[in-house]
Amino acid sequence: MLVPEHFDHLVIAVPDLGRGVEQFAENLGVRAVPGGSHPGLGTANALLGLTLERERGVPGSAPRRIYLEIIGPDPKQDPRLAAARLAGITEPTVQRWAIRPHDFDDVVAAARAAGTEAGAAAPHVDLGEVHDMTRRTPDGAVLEWRLTRRTPLALGGIQPFLIDWKDSPHPAERTMPTVVLEAFWASTPRVTETRSALSSLNATIEVETGDAESLHATLKGPGGSWTI
Repeated sequence: MLVPEHFDHLVIAVPDLGRGVEQFAENLGVRAVPGGSHPGLGTANALLGLTLERERGVPGSAPRRIYLEIIGPDPKQDPRLAAARLAGITEPTVQRWAIRPHDFDDVVAAARAAGTEAGAAAPHVDLGEVHDMTRRTPDGAVLEWRLTRRTPLALGGIQPFLIDWKDSPHPAERTMPTVVLEAFWASTPRVTETRSALSSLNATIEVETGDAESLHATLKGPGGSWTI
């Protein structure tokens, strides 16, 4: 399984957050912990820790700060706010993923420069705009971070977005149940273009030919394995 060193987290979108958490519990045998609400965006999340299959039980391998985010509509916010972010989500779906480069600003600047030089020939490396984000955790702490975001998702979500947690504690540092990421791959009718875009961000994952652009993951917990 190919996963970049600066992999940060995997986002699985669900049409109903409460039901989504139950589905994870039913299929994997673990219950995600509440993450918090995204003010003004209409969504909230629940979290699980992640371990990579290739590193599980490997002597000397340091645990990574990676996690899984289950995201769905926040019942305490206007449902119209979440409609755009969760358009077409009718079942658990691997929607997108994030990388955490050490040089966030340099990567953003390089992508913008490449797009300017290549013009319309390089839309696949368009990271969108940088947004400042906040979220209040269930214990009242406020997390602040920034990320790149574009609409629609680049390459159907296969191209990762960038994240910088600034001075906030990383979500994976929380005590929470953990599942294993056994497999992670993309399907697309544009294999060559997709591989090129991922390579430009040092974010190579497995890419196979498919009829549509989509991400897939196989997760394993104490209750079994689940491919989404």
